[in-house]
Amino acid sequence: MLKSPLFLLFLIIGFPLIGQMKFRLPGEAMHHQIDLFSSELTKETRDGKWDNIGRIKFEDVTIKEIPLKVQVEIFPYQNTWLLSVPGTQQVYQLDIHKMIMKRLDNSFYRGYNFQAIQYIRNDTIFSHGGVGFWHANNVSTYFSIKSKEWEMTSAPEETGPRWMQSDFGGYDEGRNVLSVIEFPALYETKNQVKEYRYFEKDIRKNHWNFLGDVHVSLLQDLGIKRFESDFLNGKYFFLNGPILVWADPTSNSLYQANTVIPMFNMNFELEFQKGYIYSYRRMNAPTNEEGIFKIDSISIDKLKSLSTYKGPFYIEPYPTNLIGYGAAAILILSAGGIYVYRKRKPRKAHESIIEPLDGLPAGASEFLLACLNHPQGHAFSSQHFTEMMGYGSYAYETQRQVRAKLIKGVNSYFWAHYRMDDVIIRQTANDDKRFSVYLIAESHYDTLKKLLNV
Repeated sequence: MLKSPLFLLFLIIGFPLIGQMKFRLPGEAMHHQIDLFSSELTKETRDGKWDNIGRIKFEDVTIKEIPLKVQVEIFPYQNTWLLSVPGTQQVYQLDIHKMIMKRLDNSFYRGYNFQAIQYIRNDTIFSHGGVGFWHANNVSTYFSIKSKEWEMTSAPEETGPRWMQSDFGGYDEGRNVLSVIEFPALYETKNQVKEYRYFEKDIRKNHWNFLGDVHVSLLQDLGIKRFESDFLNGKYFFLNGPILVWADPTSNSLYQANTVIPMFNMNFELEFQKGYIYSYRRMNAPTNEEGIFKIDSISIDKLKSLSTYKGPFYIEPYPTNLIGYGAAAILILSAGGIYVYRKRKPRKAHESIIEPLDGLPAGASEFLLACLNHPQGHAFSSQHFTEMMGYGSYAYETQRQVRAKLIKGVNSYFWAHYRMDDVIIRQTANDDKRFSVYLIAESHYDTLKKLLNV
């Protein structure tokens, strides 16, 4: 018997001939699935099969407008469920008790809101940002049951993020706050600095707040290579293989799990319910130990007991403690040194060698003497360098700040007084490209020894 052209097309390109709308009800481990062609509603079973619940009656549903295979967002609504189809703006109401699914929206435009941040509040679905047509956006809308259209909540605000995506944020129901990491522009050139900025929107006040730059260098030091994350219970979960780092924006804290927790895996679906994080993965084939599913859970309290605080999640935009004032003082001293230098007549090279070392930042002379006790070209780790500065007992983020400020102060001083550029340099470690090492520049090593009478 001859096959239809449509059947042959699907056979050649490898797509299934059935359309599937898949979802998981909150609090349930297994999925439901609607076959768009047979209209059968089925539920996943523990042995990997699907139990037939019955046939769904479609109302105002056009099958060809729904993607062939899609996992939809699902939200509770007046004893029924609202289904939002990613990237299409389509909204359906599903009544499992009456076995009816009807389309609610009159949407025409589509394609720009894949991976949008969506949630329901006061029986209304809200959608923020998303990607499509090679662009990300920061458009905020809500679905109006009355007009059957997506309406803008307000014009995009200049104080908020330039774009939003579900991999970089979500809705914190406990605080009624939209939590968003603004990621770098899509398809930017390699030479551009990639910044990740953290914002929160108070839903009641309808106002965005910029809280600071995400502590990217710390995340990288902890082994995180990509900053897409799962947002659960107001917290960000960053994964890289067995490495788990999670952020709590409410306390501006980063934590790292002390042990491998198998349920945290980029291939798992994660969900938060009543103090617990649940994970789910359907395997391609059953294993002897675990069958066809991997399902696990952990409480937030247990996770915290297995984790260690590593530093702040974001760096506040303005100084809020004495370190900030100290940094400003160093910059003022450096600027003063440059000003004095420019007012004086140029010195001969041999005269600079006998110039007194007045004006060096506090503790810099002792620190440089400790460095010069090591041979020329010696590479110091970040930790060793920090300990020689006397900052080894400080918190991680404080160490990073004071280390950077002291290095900048030393380099500025020697440039202003002796025209010695980059006395202290930072390089990528040869044995592990994720880390940096510090050196006294070999071209200045002998001169420094003479200046410090070593």
